[in-house]
Amino acid sequence: MENQFLDRQVFEFSNQRQRRIYEKIRELVGPGPASFFKDACWMMNNPNVLESTTYFVGHCMREIESALRDVLKPIQEFADANINSADSSGEHKKEIQRILRSLEIPENDEVAKAWFELAENLHRLAHRRALEPPRSLEEVQRFWEKFQDLLDTVLTKIESKFLIYFSVLDQLLVGQPTEENIKRLRNEIPNNFVTRRYFFDRLENPELVEKLRDQGFFKKPPHPIREKGSISFPRWPEAKYLARMAKHKPELIARIILEMEDTENVAVLEDLVDAALSMPPDISAQLAEKAKKWAEVPYFFLPKKIGELMAHWAKGRKIQETINLARTLLDVLPGEREPDIEKPFSLPPKPRARFDAWLYEQILQNYYPEFVKAVGLPALELLCDLLEKAIRLSRRKKEDDDSEDFSCIWRPAIEDHPQNLGHTVKDALVSAVRDATELLVKSGQASVEEVIETLDQRKWKVFRRITLHILRLFSEQAQALIVACLTDRDLFEDVGAQHEYALLLRENFPRLPEEGKQKILEWIEEGPRQPDQPREQWQLRRLTWIGLENLPANWQKRYRELVAKYGEPEHQEFPVYFTSWIGPTSPKTEQELKAMSVEEIVEFLRNWKPPARALFGPSPEGLGRVLQEVVADDPQRFAKGAEKFKTLDPTYVRALISGLEVALKKQKNFEWSPVLKLCRWVVEQPREIPGRKAEIMEADPDWGWTRKAIAHLFLTAFDGDKGKVSFEAREEIWDILKPLTDDPDPTPKDEERYRGSTMDPATLSINTVRGTAMHAVIQYALWVRRHLEKQPDATERLSRGFDEMPEVREVLEAHLDINRDPSLAIRSVYGQWFPWLVLLDQNWAEKWKAQIFPLDAESEAYFDAAWNTYIIFCQPYDNVFQILRDVYAHAVARISQHEDRFRYLAHPDVRLAEHLMVFYWRGKVDLKDPLFVSFWEKASDSLRAHAIEFIGRSLKYTDEPIPNEIIEQLQKLWSERFSQAKRYPAKHEREVAVFGWWFVSGKFDIDWSVTMLLKALKLVPKTEPADMVIERLSEIAETYPLKSGECLRRIAEEDKEGWLLYTNEETIRKVLQFGLANPNARRRAEELINYLGSRGFHNYRDLLRV
Repeated sequence: MENQFLDRQVFEFSNQRQRRIYEKIRELVGPGPASFFKDACWMMNNPNVLESTTYFVGHCMREIESALRDVLKPIQEFADANINSADSSGEHKKEIQRILRSLEIPENDEVAKAWFELAENLHRLAHRRALEPPRSLEEVQRFWEKFQDLLDTVLTKIESKFLIYFSVLDQLLVGQPTEENIKRLRNEIPNNFVTRRYFFDRLENPELVEKLRDQGFFKKPPHPIREKGSISFPRWPEAKYLARMAKHKPELIARIILEMEDTENVAVLEDLVDAALSMPPDISAQLAEKAKKWAEVPYFFLPKKIGELMAHWAKGRKIQETINLARTLLDVLPGEREPDIEKPFSLPPKPRARFDAWLYEQILQNYYPEFVKAVGLPALELLCDLLEKAIRLSRRKKEDDDSEDFSCIWRPAIEDHPQNLGHTVKDALVSAVRDATELLVKSGQASVEEVIETLDQRKWKVFRRITLHILRLFSEQAQALIVACLTDRDLFEDVGAQHEYALLLRENFPRLPEEGKQKILEWIEEGPRQPDQPREQWQLRRLTWIGLENLPANWQKRYRELVAKYGEPEHQEFPVYFTSWIGPTSPKTEQELKAMSVEEIVEFLRNWKPPARALFGPSPEGLGRVLQEVVADDPQRFAKGAEKFKTLDPTYVRALISGLEVALKKQKNFEWSPVLKLCRWVVEQPREIPGRKAEIMEADPDWGWTRKAIAHLFLTAFDGDKGKVSFEAREEIWDILKPLTDDPDPTPKDEERYRGSTMDPATLSINTVRGTAMHAVIQYALWVRRHLEKQPDATERLSRGFDEMPEVREVLEAHLDINRDPSLAIRSVYGQWFPWLVLLDQNWAEKWKAQIFPLDAESEAYFDAAWNTYIIFCQPYDNVFQILRDVYAHAVARISQHEDRFRYLAHPDVRLAEHLMVFYWRGKVDLKDPLFVSFWEKASDSLRAHAIEFIGRSLKYTDEPIPNEIIEQLQKLWSERFSQAKRYPAKHEREVAVFGWWFVSGKFDIDWSVTMLLKALKLVPKTEPADMVIERLSEIAETYPLKSGECLRRIAEEDKEGWLLYTNEETIRKVLQFGLANPNARRRAEELINYLGSRGFHNYRDLLRV
């Protein structure tokens, strides 16, 4: 029995109809009757849990029916002006008769008969029969089914007349605040967010507050809704009304809030805090205990409002209330990460606030100062407590209980400084303590000595650093303390306090007594206490703290000698200075290189050496990058002198080649002969350079990167003849290109390393030497073909295919041998260029198709490499499709089955779907084609949806008229797909929804498209793209007002959150206007306007007044 009751907590309705009725009762009647219905459903679904189930269900039905009659009274009054609220509650049957007339339901209707029968039996069903056992389930079951039929119909009728309630609310808003009117609001107006927001947003009468309170309107705020791992916060219009009335009735509103049930609903609490802010502090302080609970709620910007309330009370001198609220709001909690004390290098715990650290910081900055002004030193004490707690919570358990807090790491500077990188709770509290001490001294609320005494009571080093900071800012008021601190040897040596000590010393050394100055200089002369520190560098840094201008003459001489030896120290006041690295740097700027001749540049490149052990210093890579930009800007100058780059470091030769490629992309040409000579020299060099050691991002490791740059140069040059390369250089170019096709990059190890990453075979091919060279080979072949096209015997020579370029055929066939080249990256090149291989030599492509796209299971990886690259990068060509039809069939058979080894730019199955749709509308496949049939059978709902959407998008964004035969073909396709969807709607939801793209394309007959859209929406109440569908409906609504309205109704019902309705008001209004103007569509349009009103979109009411 206990487990069955626990199951009540996860109750699910037995069918969608029950859920729909429950939701409608909740929205059109109220949460109370909705709860009765839900409980009745649970009991009827679990009849054996309670022996008295039939009694309870009968009672639930009676309560729901009674509530239903109450909310129908306004509709009765509207239908019959002679009926008023006072006399509409006569005999039960007569009241039902009046309701039926107002709802236009004939008394001989089955629903009406059921209601009369229920009226005669509900009292009996809800009460016991003397001392007899409960009624049988069968007896109640019959009434239960009829009752659900009744609710389904009547609730729909209420929905279709919902705007009547707004008219009643308008009357209540302008009428006298009588008890009778309050009761009408409570009993006869649907209790939902829509009606309550309408009423309370417009209610400005403070005299109604007490009457509403007496009727229980403000007792139970809604709680957060937690479901499926998420949380939402329903708004409560009553709270906003209370916030507005607080300035008129502050004491009454405060009492109401005190009587109110507690909630964690942040939407409600923000309004209640607004109410408290509108009250005088003496009154709102009565809410102190409530406010402390609110301060524990971490969501959204509620903490910010609590911060405002803290400042509000502080200004009103409500000291203890402010302290208690601040302590709760700003409390520091243990972090979620527990340190692993067994691991010496585990990260320390990270204390946290209840809410976002940035918001925590804003509250301390914007609202806490008012607290400091009002309270003085106790406000500083509280901040110090919080900072101490944050430091304790950030320490590992095994650390000794000493004063070291490592604050110089997590807060390098007490003042605001770019080195303070973290927006953490500790960081915010350090700033708050600092700001509070400054404010107290500036305002005269405390002396420097009193502030420092407060800080000195704390053991952590960060408080000592804040003391040094305060002494620097208010040095005129604390010279004795400054002398004591600066002449403290422990502070002088303390790395943790170095920053603040150094700044204080720099500004105050000249003011020190001579004995104080001499003491510090003697310490510097002695050198560091720790012998492992470099003595002279240590001395130089300390002298820098003092400043050259403040030193005696003999020490100034010493300072200059040390600077000459070690250089001027940077950021000397920081023990550690964090900087970022933006990439390799160059010893020469772009402007400096441009001002040099090519000979001077080559000479500089040959002789310049990067500084040894210069972290982030200039490097060959940095110099090469600048050189590349200079070459790209003036390629001809460097092309003519290209041979001068022979024997230079590979990094610089690569920069030259890459710069020339960039120039080609900018359509800047140059003389090729010297460049080809340099490229040939590079290719002839041994790839590896014995003994060379180059750090990554410093210099090229060998000649491999330069070889790849050469391949890229050719690839770009041959692309549409960008390079304007003379055909006479064909043999010379091939002699350079051919060796690159045998380069070892990529190695099998490279391919294994990138398997499963974002570096798919196609991407890897263009980022390796051999892969890029293979791409360049095909571009080379196309370059040769373009030359042949200009010859007198072009037709004959082109028909010879690779016989005109045997060197290309030799390379292509050689790399299809997996024993010689097992690379998937290389295989992807064939897939990417297959349509152009067909163009170059169709016979060759047909002959080698099986090797390029192997269909056997053992070669699956090679198939994927070639096929995936082909289908993703290539457009659908009819002649290629005829060659690859069996390959397409193989790919269709493997939909959703092959392993996704790589992440491609697009999913191969998605591109396959697009290809097949193109071939369908071109007539290359038809509905009965086995290939086409197999695709629809194998594809998932989302893939089928993409195919349908692709057609719709293509039509939408095609400006030219679509031939009728294609339109007819597509209509046949949709007819077939929709007939399939009707058999199994749940398996075709997305596919049906995207018919919206066909509808908005505007390419189909309007009658057909809107009829199909309505059918689709009836089957699946979703459409995409919904915004564009609504806009299209507004365009055709004048001609098709009824269907447009019906489509809009179904779209609106599915838009649960209301975003579509909110963002498409203008187009929705047009649909409604055309519907109201048409006699056949007017009634449906009125019902739709009422429905929208029930959803809170009552701005269409004016259409019914016209």
